Amino acid sequence: MSVEQLTTGPLPEDPTPVTTPVRGREAELAFAATRLDALARGEGGIVRVEGPAGIGKSRILRDIAASSRQRGIRVFEGAADPDRQFVPLGPLLDGLFSGEDALADAARVRDLAATPGQRFWLLQELGDRLREAARAAPLLILLDDLQWCDDLTLLTFHTVAPGLASHPILWLVAAGGGVLPAVRTTLDRIRRAGAHELTLGPLRDPAVARITEDVLGAAPDADLLRAVRRVEGVPQLLVELLDALREGERVTIENGTVGLTAGPLPVPPLPSVGRRVGRLSDAARALVETAAAVGSPLSVGELARLLDRSPAALITALREALDSDLLVERADRLEFRHQLVGEAVAAGLPHALRHTLRHHAAALSPEAPTARATRPGPPAAPADRPEAPSAPSALPQALTAPADRSQAGEPDSGGRAAAGEALSGDRSAVADDAGAGAPAGTGDARAGDGAETVRLRAAAAELSATAPGSAAELSLAALRLTARDAPERPEIIAETIPLLWQSGQAARARRLGHSGLAAGGLRPGTEARIRLGLARLSSQFDFSDAVRQARAGAELPGIPAPTRARLLALLCLGLAMAGEDRAAEEALAEAREASGTAGDRTAEATLMVVESAVRFARLDWSGAFRQADAAAALAASLGIVHSVWAPEALWHGFLLSVSGRSAEALALAETGVRTARDQGRPAVTRMWLMNRARALLDAGRLTEARADAEAATALTDELGHGNFADVTLLYTLMRVALHTGDRRAARGYAAQARRMRDDSAPRVRTVGSWMLALLADAEGLPDRALSELDEVTAALAEEPAFPAGPVDPADAPVLVRMALRAGAHDRAAPAVRAAERRAVRNPGFTILAATAAHARGLLDNDLAHLLRAVTLYEDCPRPLARASALEDAGRKFAVTRKSEALPYLEKALALYARAGAERDVARVRRRLRASGVRRRPSKAGHDERWPELTASELRVTRLVAQGLTNAQVAAHLSLSPHTVGSHLRRAFTKLDLTSRVELARLTESRDNGE
Repeated sequence: MSVEQLTTGPLPEDPTPVTTPVRGREAELAFAATRLDALARGEGGIVRVEGPAGIGKSRILRDIAASSRQRGIRVFEGAADPDRQFVPLGPLLDGLFSGEDALADAARVRDLAATPGQRFWLLQELGDRLREAARAAPLLILLDDLQWCDDLTLLTFHTVAPGLASHPILWLVAAGGGVLPAVRTTLDRIRRAGAHELTLGPLRDPAVARITEDVLGAAPDADLLRAVRRVEGVPQLLVELLDALREGERVTIENGTVGLTAGPLPVPPLPSVGRRVGRLSDAARALVETAAAVGSPLSVGELARLLDRSPAALITALREALDSDLLVERADRLEFRHQLVGEAVAAGLPHALRHTLRHHAAALSPEAPTARATRPGPPAAPADRPEAPSAPSALPQALTAPADRSQAGEPDSGGRAAAGEALSGDRSAVADDAGAGAPAGTGDARAGDGAETVRLRAAAAELSATAPGSAAELSLAALRLTARDAPERPEIIAETIPLLWQSGQAARARRLGHSGLAAGGLRPGTEARIRLGLARLSSQFDFSDAVRQARAGAELPGIPAPTRARLLALLCLGLAMAGEDRAAEEALAEAREASGTAGDRTAEATLMVVESAVRFARLDWSGAFRQADAAAALAASLGIVHSVWAPEALWHGFLLSVSGRSAEALALAETGVRTARDQGRPAVTRMWLMNRARALLDAGRLTEARADAEAATALTDELGHGNFADVTLLYTLMRVALHTGDRRAARGYAAQARRMRDDSAPRVRTVGSWMLALLADAEGLPDRALSELDEVTAALAEEPAFPAGPVDPADAPVLVRMALRAGAHDRAAPAVRAAERRAVRNPGFTILAATAAHARGLLDNDLAHLLRAVTLYEDCPRPLARASALEDAGRKFAVTRKSEALPYLEKALALYARAGAERDVARVRRRLRASGVRRRPSKAGHDERWPELTASELRVTRLVAQGLTNAQVAAHLSLSPHTVGSHLRRAFTKLDLTSRVELARLTESRDNGE
């Protein structure tokens, strides 16, 4: 008997599971079809699918995937898991390297993903794999639950996806409600880059009725439809409720219509709700279950008293509950986003507990004196910012996403709606409007905005120590709610600048600070705090501006002692970084006195760094290390948040690297990168990346140094160029390019070096001149090379208290060699004397004795000094410097005793080859051939038919031209896949190629002599 023939009766107990069609999403599926049509024509892109939990994002992704396969599109499906969000690139790797149609060499890529320090090469390799696959067929990459993705997967959408924009690759990403700030940043960036948006809202009643019929097998009657409206149009809740009603025999079919049985309708357990609550921490789960047991909206104070906790102690748990999208804040009170969800949670609790909690909640009054008395204010503000106004429960209210409420058509107060616009809208517009004092949200503050502003500022203060990005958003929201002429507006600007800088938004912080200063009429203390913020970010981007801002702020009358102490510390630091060593030394006394008066330990730590830099400039390396050690220890005890500049360990790492203690320098840099990333501080992460690139250069690991430097360059493009990048990152890239023989890249860096040569900071000018001199010397132009260093060599000849010259002692022999090639013995001699003076003053540093002996051996053409340098370098892990000394000793031997030259040249060759210094390898091989050594195959050198490529690049491109994959080439040459990818990318750039097909054609043409 068929169901339709039943007069009355229950539904089958164990119905066969069926896949019901998608209902109510016709417009969304039609839009997806247009994007798949475009993909088939070769047009890629990104589509964002967004909506709250349970709205059907995963289901619509599955339908799009099925449709794509029917069209012949290659599909990769991945989904993030909250339990695996710390697995690097886990969701993407699962999608790309699992299943029948997976990309090849999964094990190799996963090994690369698990290797520390290889993330940027991994992304490059991933891009190569996808680019190669897209040449055969269009690709659709689906990534579900982006809100749980790891940092590396998120970084894919900042780096890999934009680089593949011209290929037929469509990225379809879905993110649920309550996403974290890092995910929201990624989604915002995707949107600004032109991504298409597909926002899923609640289903309408006709779609709900069709799904009910699909699940229960008959059209629902009016009573059942009224009952299922409790799901508020959320498909997942609807299906689970219907399944529970069927399994509980609460529905029956009569004359082809399904309806409810008689009796009260209990709330059944809902599996998806149980899973969401089960993912919470114990503290957050207790909070959610307490709110569910009470069954009515609660203030944070009431919830705290029910849990016998202070409101401040609930911050982490409440943030987690809000991020999970279970709870929302409406009209200053917390409640469940969906009432049915709250009832489902409560249904799983003992009845006695629910009764007791409801009784206690009813006795609580939000205006009770005890409630107000026990609410703590925000933590004490640092000395360089005013204490944010106290506001009860500010953080939970500010962490809520008002935009989500407005999308659902829910009411909101005027102040919170405006704050929601600031928190969920276009971030660049928020910053620009706030900085310029635009009328929208600033000039027409409404009644009630003042209280909301107080809450937002207090919340930002509470979050600043652990989540500067979120704190910056809240502070910007407060700024937009503040009238343009409000007296507290400049104070909010001063609070916002360091938060923007720490979260990697330096350009916006600078615009905001300058707009605040331009407005005029500032109180001295407020202006000083704004200038302090500007000096902090300029110490990374513009050394001279950091000096100007700090000096102007410190000269203001009547400012607080801690603020003045930090401004003077930054003044000294800016002078030292700019290369104004004497001025920095002279400013130290006043700064130390101010720091002591204020009792400011953070300013004291920064002044220790300055003292270390001054001692280093005075050639007192032992004193420099003592001060650097003390500064790093003090800064570590205070915590990264309280640092006036950035981790003082950065300077310590530089000292370790130049002194030859490479392993310690790299370990410190690795810790710095990891810690800064864990704390969500992109500005500091960027500085540590550049520091590590320089340390890798000194350690003779050129491929890795270039990888880190190029990765930091990608961040620099996002955050803006600056002086710190000039003297670390660009210097590193130039040296790597010259050692590897990449003249094209070196000439590109030379354009930046010419800009640096005109900078107002002496150190930036010196490094720029040094880079140009190195390039000229490499191009066989010794006269031009030496002319680039006129200022440096003139200062060396004067032998001042603060000697000029290369900061790295290993560059002293390079400078001497340049001068001798130009026939300028008189300009080489001062460099040698400076190197020897530095070695004599610091007998405990082997690197200084080695470089002094090396420089003297070159100047005097003295083999004994060169051999002494070789011996000293053996105890100093600076492989490129050691190889240079070996080469010079071998060259000297080769003049009269060729046989004795061979061991030195062979050792130099091995060191250069191990470092990846292709240009140096080729030069030493020429010396060996001149000495009669012809044991090495000719293919290891340059091929005249391929003048653009290094030997390593040529080996890789020849194999690729034969049809080998990157993985096969890596296995054949015993290289890592990321090294093969790096060589291939550089070869394609030099040869102006875009595909392997073009490479194969070019190879055939050149090999045939065409």
